[in-house]
Amino acid sequence: MNRKWVPWHNQQIGTWTAAPGTHELLIDTYLQEVDAWTTTVVGRSCAGHERRVMTLALKLAEAAGLLLDERDVRQVVWAALLHDIGKAAISSKILEKPGPLTAAEFRTIQQHPALGHRLARTAPQIDDEILGAILHHHEHWNGEGYPLGLIGESIPLLARIIKVADVYDALVSDRPYRAAWTADEAAAYLLQHSGMAFDPRLIPLFVYRVLPRYPHPGTDFSLD
Repeated sequence: MNRKWVPWHNQQIGTWTAAPGTHELLIDTYLQEVDAWTTTVVGRSCAGHERRVMTLALKLAEAAGLLLDERDVRQVVWAALLHDIGKAAISSKILEKPGPLTAAEFRTIQQHPALGHRLARTAPQIDDEILGAILHHHEHWNGEGYPLGLIGESIPLLARIIKVADVYDALVSDRPYRAAWTADEAAAYLLQHSGMAFDPRLIPLFVYRVLPRYPHPGTDFSLD
């Protein structure tokens, strides 16, 4: 996963060829690994938003030509399922608040990547790439995110992938403070904030290759 970008349409990037069903079996194996750990540590398995983010992140990584071996699949699965693990340490009164957060409450919410990073360090066979995705999945491409205000390619690639999947699923899901957006509204938001909140090379891939409702516009999505 931690490799240089290449165009998704470059025929020389190589692809991971495996027997039918191998990908699904691997994903299920890694999912069970994560579930076993989270059940022990925070008392619950991964579900809902976490699993949907995992599915979207895997599709985006595949569209970008970044799933080349079993390790790549494991990295995405673990990072996606654990990206919000730090919220286990935050009061449900804040997480489920139906109205706007106060400044202090928002600062508390902003602590969840660092809390998740600290907690995930105790997971088996965890590595710096997965930890970096957990810590930095709220960074913005333009440097206005948190916790460190990283900018552009200084944000770990896996974190950038998780961010796109995370935001899209959050937008199209009901939240205590708002109703779910439509898929069209969420896709429009991603496109409007490409190059600001999101890696501008990932958004066209996500909207036009991961989301099946949007036809390919014929744009050259070179990631060079």
